[in-house]
Amino acid sequence: MTEVASSGSPQPAAGHGCLGRQRKLLTNAQFSAVFDHRKSIHGKYFSIHVAGNALDHPRLGLAVSRRVSKKAVQRNRIKRQIRESFRLRLVELPTIDLVVVAKAGGAEQANQALRRELDKLWYRAAERCAKDAPKNASEKCENYWLR
Repeated sequence: MTEVASSGSPQPAAGHGCLGRQRKLLTNAQFSAVFDHRKSIHGKYFSIHVAGNALDHPRLGLAVSRRVSKKAVQRNRIKRQIRESFRLRLVELPTIDLVVVAKAGGAEQANQALRRELDKLWYRAAERCAKDAPKNASEKCENYWLR
């Protein structure tokens, strides 16, 4: 549901801008399950670890250490960019768990560069899902990005 702002452009309804707990990996066991799956995609500023899940939606976990930047402001900016990029691609992603690990060097990059790389990595993660899925996998996984 969208609301129309005074400028005439649609705005998300209140409360729809955040991911919510059901879309996040929260426990150590959930993170370990993804890391133990050993499927990963690497970019210049991020690595994404991927594992399937039995839910009807993808989930996101973040790992942004002090090795990326000693400044909490920079680490939080990177996390916000990851969450927003994930939120925008949420309906297009298959039902997988993703852990995004930020690499050193990302803190010096502009938000646009981080978003571009994340968009490429989401695409590659979905391709990996489709390649590894059995023939009777869900339509959402097989038809990802076919627009």
